[in-house]
Amino acid sequence: MRNLKITEHRKNKVAISSHGHICKDITGNVYFVNSKGIEKLETGSDDNCESLTTLSWADHDIATKEVIGADIVTASNSICAITKEGDVITVTVETCEVELCGSVSAGIEASCWSPDQELLVLITGDRNVVIMTAEFEPLNEFPLNKDDFGENMFVNVGWGKKETQFHGKEGKQAAQVSKKEVKPVTEWDDLKPRISWRGDGQLFAYSYVAQGTQSRFLRTVNREGILQYTSETVDGLEHALSWKPSGSLIASSQRLPNKHSIVLFEKNGLKHEEFALPFKPTEMVVKEVMWNQDSSALLIWLQKCGSVEGDQNSVNTLQLWTTGNYHWYLKQELQFTEGVISVLWDTEVPLLLHLLTPSHLHHYRWTVTTDISRGLGLSDLAQVAVIDGSILKITPFRQCVIPPPMSSYEARFEEQIHTILYAPPIARKYDVSPDNSVNVEDSGFLEAIDPPGCSSNNICVVHGYNMLTFLVQAHSNDNLDDFGCNVKITGSGGNGFNVRMKVHKVIAQHQIEWEADSMVESPKSCQFYNWVWAETKTLLACYMEEGKCFLAVIELHALGSEAAKVVVKNVIPVEESVVSIAPAPDGTVACLQLSSGALLELNLGSKVIEPLCINGKEAAFPTVCQQMSLCPIKGEGLVPLGITSRNRLYIANEQVLANCTSYHIHTDHLLVTTTSHALQVIPLEHTAVRKLCEGQIEDSSVSGIRKVERGSRLVTAIPLDTRIILQMPRGNLEMISPRPLSIHILKSLLNEHKYHKAIDMMRKQRIDLNLLYDHNSQDFMNHTSLFVQNVDNPHWLDLFLANLSEFNVSKTMYSFNYSNSNTEVKESSENKINIVCEAVRKAMTEIDGERYLLPILTSYVKMNPCQMDVALRKIKEMKDSTNRTFKVSAEEGIRHLLYISDVNELFDVALGTYDFDLVMIVAEKSQKDPKEYLPFLNELKQLDEDYMKFKINVHLHRFQKALHCLKDSSDHHDECLKLIVSEKLYKEALQIFPPSSAMNKAVCEEYGNYLMSRKYYNEAAIMYSRSGTFEEAFDAYQQAGNWKMGLVMCSKLKLDREALNNFLTNQVQLLKERREFLDAAVLYEEYLKNEEEAVDCLVKACQWEDAIRLSYKHNREDLIDTNILPGILDHYEFSIGEIDRYYNNFSDFIHRLIEVRKMKEKQHLEFLEGKDDGQLDSDLYSDTSTVTGFSYSRSHTSSSRGGSSVSGRTYRSTKNKRKLERKKHSTKEGSAFEDLGLVTALHEIVSQTDKMTAQITSLSTILATFNMDDKASHLQSSFVKLLSLQTKHEKEIWPAHVVSEENDVEFGPQLTTEGAVNLLKGNGGDCYTSVVGQRMRNLDPHLQHAPVPSRSQNWELHMFMKNKSTQ
Repeated sequence: MRNLKITEHRKNKVAISSHGHICKDITGNVYFVNSKGIEKLETGSDDNCESLTTLSWADHDIATKEVIGADIVTASNSICAITKEGDVITVTVETCEVELCGSVSAGIEASCWSPDQELLVLITGDRNVVIMTAEFEPLNEFPLNKDDFGENMFVNVGWGKKETQFHGKEGKQAAQVSKKEVKPVTEWDDLKPRISWRGDGQLFAYSYVAQGTQSRFLRTVNREGILQYTSETVDGLEHALSWKPSGSLIASSQRLPNKHSIVLFEKNGLKHEEFALPFKPTEMVVKEVMWNQDSSALLIWLQKCGSVEGDQNSVNTLQLWTTGNYHWYLKQELQFTEGVISVLWDTEVPLLLHLLTPSHLHHYRWTVTTDISRGLGLSDLAQVAVIDGSILKITPFRQCVIPPPMSSYEARFEEQIHTILYAPPIARKYDVSPDNSVNVEDSGFLEAIDPPGCSSNNICVVHGYNMLTFLVQAHSNDNLDDFGCNVKITGSGGNGFNVRMKVHKVIAQHQIEWEADSMVESPKSCQFYNWVWAETKTLLACYMEEGKCFLAVIELHALGSEAAKVVVKNVIPVEESVVSIAPAPDGTVACLQLSSGALLELNLGSKVIEPLCINGKEAAFPTVCQQMSLCPIKGEGLVPLGITSRNRLYIANEQVLANCTSYHIHTDHLLVTTTSHALQVIPLEHTAVRKLCEGQIEDSSVSGIRKVERGSRLVTAIPLDTRIILQMPRGNLEMISPRPLSIHILKSLLNEHKYHKAIDMMRKQRIDLNLLYDHNSQDFMNHTSLFVQNVDNPHWLDLFLANLSEFNVSKTMYSFNYSNSNTEVKESSENKINIVCEAVRKAMTEIDGERYLLPILTSYVKMNPCQMDVALRKIKEMKDSTNRTFKVSAEEGIRHLLYISDVNELFDVALGTYDFDLVMIVAEKSQKDPKEYLPFLNELKQLDEDYMKFKINVHLHRFQKALHCLKDSSDHHDECLKLIVSEKLYKEALQIFPPSSAMNKAVCEEYGNYLMSRKYYNEAAIMYSRSGTFEEAFDAYQQAGNWKMGLVMCSKLKLDREALNNFLTNQVQLLKERREFLDAAVLYEEYLKNEEEAVDCLVKACQWEDAIRLSYKHNREDLIDTNILPGILDHYEFSIGEIDRYYNNFSDFIHRLIEVRKMKEKQHLEFLEGKDDGQLDSDLYSDTSTVTGFSYSRSHTSSSRGGSSVSGRTYRSTKNKRKLERKKHSTKEGSAFEDLGLVTALHEIVSQTDKMTAQITSLSTILATFNMDDKASHLQSSFVKLLSLQTKHEKEIWPAHVVSEENDVEFGPQLTTEGAVNLLKGNGGDCYTSVVGQRMRNLDPHLQHAPVPSRSQNWELHMFMKNKSTQ
């Protein structure tokens, strides 16, 4: 649904009197080559002043009557001219050196260079095809008219042939195939051959006239000169030929008695499609057909029939055709009365055409545009107008979506349509937008004579020679007469169609006039371009005159009246060519983009042009944008927005996106499609735009992203609506409602409390209904009654309540639209579902409780916990009220509950109310079999009330309620206790039954048995004690080793001395086994009266002073020599051995750790420098980062694993993870985890050493007590030496510069060069600490730092401390 619009037209005066060719080099120089020589017509920007300007063939002894081809050979920067007489001439542009590279005696009829300019194809006068290299060496030569079809001849097996079919009454003679008579070429064919290459340079096609039949054929040849295909016989095929650069089709023309068509062939010579030209078969001659560089447009060069070749006064017409959805559109038409000499598409800019006439060299630049209505209010119909020759196809997308090439209706003109202008929007006070943010009404004419329905849908059509026709909206009963303007409004069914929507009708048609009494001088002939309807009464357009660009301000006077006229009021010269104009929505200013990218601002009031300034600085696009708009951004005002041909989107000087394919300015959002096949919805706010310019595309507050079909482009978006129209590459349309736009409209509706419209839109677009509350919970709670009244639909309210959830959707799935919300909503500590259900239920009950019965029931069911029993009682009350008639019956309520909940759950809830009538109501409406529930209910009815409730609660697994039912009953204790044991309800039962009750004691005994089975002996003993079973309590304390409470139980049981001694003996042995020597010593001394064993236990517990005390207390000094001193010496030897072992292990581990870390650092640096492709310990690094920010995948280290590094972390089982953790603590030499294992081992040594401090102090003290000073001194000095070694190497083991997890380094795109250098240097150190830090982070947190010492500062004995030299 796109049109072609002229954005630039430059022309330079020339004087050409003969036929020839133009060519353009890469610097922009344009040369004209004819039979007289070469002339430079235009100088490029980078041209050398000493280069070729004029050259005569006669000066170089070259004579020719016609040059059949001329091209720029880029590699040698020369012009290659080929003459009809057979000469191939090259002229070096810089030196003007002329060289005759070769000559063909038979002459040359046609020539064509390959796209890569490596091959030159010639067709000679003796009907041969010659393929030559760029050095003009012949590669292959073959006759023009070969007898064979080609290398890829079709294979026909005879299926479906006429000879094999049954012909019935026609007889056998019908099986005889008559050969099709080949018709000769028409009289307008120039009989010359043509050559055209495919865009990739692998194939070329040539068209020629066969000598025998005088009919024209197409043939396809590959790069080696081997014939591939020959076309089928096509009557009326003409000489024009052009192969589509994209490679799919070959274009030519065909003249038949009833039509003149452009035919498109496939490479195999079969006709693919065709389209008719809009004139009679004998009216025009197709001179050439030419595809542009990107295959988007097909140029057809036409000349009136009967014109003499070379006649400079013949009428020539150039038509530009495009295709979409298998339909060909005539988009532009240029007519020249003085004739056209040569036409050339630019090889760099796809839609730039160079055209030479006898008096001027023209340069036309087109751009692809979509002509849409520009309204801002609800009255705008989002119209799109498509040009198809003299037909204007119009579709109002607010009312209907009709895919091209169809349309809602058409406006038919007698002349070619050039440009479409939609009226600008103007502000009026009586059209209010839904969100009260913009008050607009769109109009393009004088308010005094506005016809009914006039709006931004008004159209100005530029057609013919500066003819303007104005169309306005009409109603179904309006007269569609064109008032003599020769414009017909028709529907898809032609004239007489039924008007089902607002269409257009003609109000005025005017030729552009020039103000006679002003300083404006009317040019002799001008072609306006860059048309813009800038303000209600003002049109803007550009034109070129004598190489200068002028901006014409065209005023509209009293359109629709007898005094109406269209006049050029002002003409403003512009320093450069204007390539686009963008008016402001309010019609006060317009922005002009120059060919250099500079931006100017035109004040439509004063008609003054000044540089466009933003924030006090002149604004300019970095490069020329093919589409430009003035975009209103909150916080910035109007800013210029433009998109280039290379998909770069700019806001003034800043690039916003580098992959933008189309954009559209919606009410409050910028819509953008990208090359990644996504639609982005960007809020028109300063913050979002700034973040987008900074590259924060993934920020949730910047844009909402939705995937779209590949190659989709924006057509239009309906103002103040959610609908967006996208066009696919093949031409079909798709209408979508992006979620961010829907939520934006929905927010406006909720702010205005239009809940009915809001919930209706949410249902249609499947938006989570929780947003009704989450949008502004406080406001919703204040307007619950209004919500119920405005929705006024029980089913919608029921749907809302049923969809309630605890999640706040404004912070999750719809956070994009609420990222910049300033509304602070207090989060309630209560349950959201309960709050909403209670508030809405209260409002529904107050308004009409009977009508809203079903949503009220839903609110009970939705509560947490569920109040389904309340809903059932409400239904029962309705059923019991036999004298009243309700709007919603109880049966309907029951059906509703059965629909929204499980029937079994509903039955159980009814049963839990102990109301058998209610149970029967539910059961009767369900699908339950009466045989299942009637016997059970009858059995329950026969029981007493408490026991019945107990049985019901047990059936419903409400065991605590069941226990409460028998709390005060003396019966059924056995069944109750059995339930407690089977369901392990001991704790609950102890809370329910009083401590003095027999049931409580029985529960305590059973609970004790249960605890004993689980080996909770102490707790079991407590339960036994509470139940009065002291013997079981005594056994439990014995197994628990609790000798103190065991002695208490002995007293309660009044055991004799022998039993008591047995108990004490067993307890002592148990304590010894558990190495609880202190408790054992107490039993030996106080109860068993065995002093020697008591002292021995104290010695084993290293309680030297208590052992000595006990020896002297009982007058057993002999125990000092027999027990205490040997124990001291044994422990001394053990301690010295442990200290030596720790010292040696620590020394070995620390030296190995230093060596391993240096080796790891060297390996890491070699990997970064690319010197070592060996294995790195990638398992120890993060899956998304490395030490220095460089990323590598797990595939570098394990070729057997597939997938990415991220997926490598997901497949590990728990067993593998434990195995990996064990590897990290391994000190095996040479392993990948050796350094981590060494750190773990060193951490363990330091921790154990710190724990030994108290024992060393105690042992040194007792050694000194017995005058063993040498041993005490040796012990203390050895321990000091160990501590000094550990302190010395502590910082080496645990460096101070280790990077913590919280202060992680930057990596990837965020890692700057400076950051990488600092990281490599370790912020003043070296890379050593950074590598160590990264690897240390793979250990457990407590192992990443040195252990915190817990020893006393004064642990050393002063008497054995070494003297320090005084300072």
